Amino acid sequence: MVPSASVLLRFVTLVLVVSTTLAHARSGEPIAVISADAAFTSALDDALLPAGMEVVPLGMRATPPLTELTTSSRALADEQHAVATVWLMPAPGGATLVAYDRHVDRLLVRELPYALPLTASQAAEAARMVRTMLRALRLATDETTPPPPLVPIAPVPPMFAATLGAGMWLAAPGVTSSLAASLAIAWRPHGLGAALTGAIAPAADLRGVTFDGSVRDVVIGAEARRALAFAPRVFVTPAAGMSLHYVSLSGSFGPGELRSSRFDPAIRIGVTATYALPRGLDVGLGVSADCLLRRQRYEVASEEILVVPRLQIVTGVLVGLRL
Repeated sequence: MVPSASVLLRFVTLVLVVSTTLAHARSGEPIAVISADAAFTSALDDALLPAGMEVVPLGMRATPPLTELTTSSRALADEQHAVATVWLMPAPGGATLVAYDRHVDRLLVRELPYALPLTASQAAEAARMVRTMLRALRLATDETTPPPPLVPIAPVPPMFAATLGAGMWLAAPGVTSSLAASLAIAWRPHGLGAALTGAIAPAADLRGVTFDGSVRDVVIGAEARRALAFAPRVFVTPAAGMSLHYVSLSGSFGPGELRSSRFDPAIRIGVTATYALPRGLDVGLGVSADCLLRRQRYEVASEEILVVPRLQIVTGVLVGLRL
């Protein structure tokens, strides 16, 4: 039996209606997402789908300055014909989340305490935060509602940092070079601050015609510092101050024993370069130079056994913890 023309017309009409309905059900308000974190993009898609929003992933792009963030978000939204733009950007100590609404032409910025890439649970929490931020921006269309505050991207600078160092002590007493360990406790390590430092090296052997012994130098210092940010996570910190060297010498000559200890002040200059890692960690390189104010010379029975160099340099690798 051949169907009549009216039956075919009704069938075609039904197919068109169903197709149009399904297309509208799948489509939603596009949201441009700038992020290289696949877990976050997937979680955001799940979080916004019930609200009729469709995620348009754009991958990671160059992060604009804070003053240009609104302009860049507006341009991306217009380019994608989107109603909003969402950024997930790395930041020192975590990540930065930005939500921009094209209708109100405003954005909100929030700091996340986790570093990228996000875990599944962290991505889900960040996606829920985006949904809340977009809802808050939509509510801001009411004239009685004040505009949401703009939260600065830069995190609060740390107040203290403890740094361990391992490297070389050049022109140490009794040797040309020696292994050395150092410790520094800094106040305001990412700004204008100060630090207390200490350094120690293994005792050096001294052998002469009549003398057989060893010498050790322990150093404590105090210095003023000024950290200069050359990139979001790179800091170069020059320093200047004073140090105090405690030089102790012990040994034997002929039938006698010799023990001597002296304090020698010094002027210090130095510089460190550090890279800020997530979770408050720092890694870097450092070098400091001490110029002793007095020249120390040791003699036993008219025999010169030690002359302490006036210029001493300590350099090494640093690992620190920001507090």
